[in-house]
Amino acid sequence: MSDSLPEDGVVATAVELVTLAEAEGLLAKGGDGVFSDRELAFARARVDPARRLAARLAAKRAAVRLLGEGVLEREIEVVRADYGPPRLQLSGGARERLLALGASRALVSLTHERRHAAALVLLLRDVA
Repeated sequence: MSDSLPEDGVVATAVELVTLAEAEGLLAKGGDGVFSDRELAFARARVDPARRLAARLAAKRAAVRLLGEGVLEREIEVVRADYGPPRLQLSGGARERLLALGASRALVSLTHERRHAAALVLLLRDVA
């Protein structure tokens, strides 16, 4: 078995599931230091802010699991333009760990329903 990275550019993947009840609790506490002001504003501008935050919390947790010990959820922000897919913006230790793992970017996919939200995070490296 080789220690080299796969040819497809995927360094690591993770899926995370979060209950909306947990996100509602964090929202009631003002985000509790987990969400950025931008994430909170995005969620509060929607009819269903807990669903939006639950999906973002799932993304943060999946990314933390992939990036490893010492990375904080607040170093990972889910950002989205008015139109287009969400993306992960990493700062501080999260960005450093991404690069140390041989990845150059992180992709995210979010979904939610009445009681749960989920996120898939992929760490990718550039391939020639």
